[in-house]
Amino acid sequence: MLAYVLARVLQAIPVLVLASIGVFLMLRLVPGDPAELLAGQDATDEDVARIRTQLGLNDSLPEQYIGWLADIFQGELGVSFARGQPVSRMLRTAIPPTLELTIASYVVAIVIGIPLGILGGIRPRSGWDWTLSGYTLITIGIPGFVFGIIMLWVFSVRLDWFPTFGAVSFIDDPARSLHHLALPAIATGAGVAAVLARYTRTTIAEVMGNDFVRTARAKGLAESRVVVRHALRNSMIPVVTVMALQVGGLLGGAVIVEQVFTRPGLGRLMVNAIQARDYLVVQSTLIILVSVFITANLAADIAYGFLDPRVRGR
Repeated sequence: MLAYVLARVLQAIPVLVLASIGVFLMLRLVPGDPAELLAGQDATDEDVARIRTQLGLNDSLPEQYIGWLADIFQGELGVSFARGQPVSRMLRTAIPPTLELTIASYVVAIVIGIPLGILGGIRPRSGWDWTLSGYTLITIGIPGFVFGIIMLWVFSVRLDWFPTFGAVSFIDDPARSLHHLALPAIATGAGVAAVLARYTRTTIAEVMGNDFVRTARAKGLAESRVVVRHALRNSMIPVVTVMALQVGGLLGGAVIVEQVFTRPGLGRLMVNAIQARDYLVVQSTLIILVSVFITANLAADIAYGFLDPRVRGR
């Protein structure tokens, strides 16, 4: 098992390096000069040249990339061009609210999606199956930010049950934090729950028709044990894959939903940095999001080995 884990970790390293190159080049190839933006409309050519030198923009792209990686390994993310603050300090403030929203959305997706998919899979064409179809049709068809606006208007503006903006740290006040998180987490996690439910329903329905399930039933095992110990465990690999892939969707959804609910976090930080062409802030934010996505997929690969011993032997 250790060799299997090490192999997966080594495979993830070049993926992360290629992703960092993509993030770096994507921003550099966009037309425009951040030095001119920072200097202002009335700046002279000498002022722009001085700012370019201070920001290191006169170096070649390979030199800028290597310097950026060296700073990351040293834990030094640089200083924001637009705000003049250390990027690491800005990220320490922005990461916790986004992390709380992403975790809460993931919990919502799993709590709703997996049980609904199991019930639909073990009882095809039943009321649960039709409920699943209706739920997925509605939630997948409505974007998360539109769903968030609808809930914000109904439950915050009209009913005044939830706050309309802001966030509270879960560590400081768990109850108030969950109160602020409820609507954003549902808006972000509802669509992911529908995807998980569909895949769970399909895989469970396929496994329930296999011979080992019929054998388990013939032995007189309880239906709950047949489903949990036999059907669910043997159908989890594709579900785990989807769960890992949906981390990217949750992060992207959280970034957008933060704008709807006026929550602090990586979303607002990145939008402001893009508008100001603040390279270092955008790069650092994107590389964090990419790293989380790659780590989630690595965790899914490792989970395969625990769920199915045959995977470890490949």
